[in-house]
Amino acid sequence: MQFKNISVMVEIKKAMDYDIAVDLVNMMKMMASRRKEKATSQNEKSKQQRLINMYCYEEGVLMGRNGDEQARASLYDKAFNMYSPIVKKAYGAKRSSSNLRG
Repeated sequence: MQFKNISVMVEIKKAMDYDIAVDLVNMMKMMASRRKEKATSQNEKSKQQRLINMYCYEEGVLMGRNGDEQARASLYDKAFNMYSPIVKKAYGAKRSSSNLRG
């Protein structure tokens, strides 16, 4: 019985980790969307739209709608190794600057 509980806990943790990876991709997508809104050149708007499209595809892979299990695992690693530091830096800077205002 104890082994069954452990395997259930492992599955729950794995699902939570994938949810966090999806959140990281969504945050990257939101940042690209904001950059697109602020862009002054059509070239920059197009670049940001391509990034938004890529993040949408990656979200689908992480949620199991696109790709296979190997692609999903690869994007999971990408989210935590590449996107997480970017998101932490972007939102950490915003948080510290908002603390200065208040």
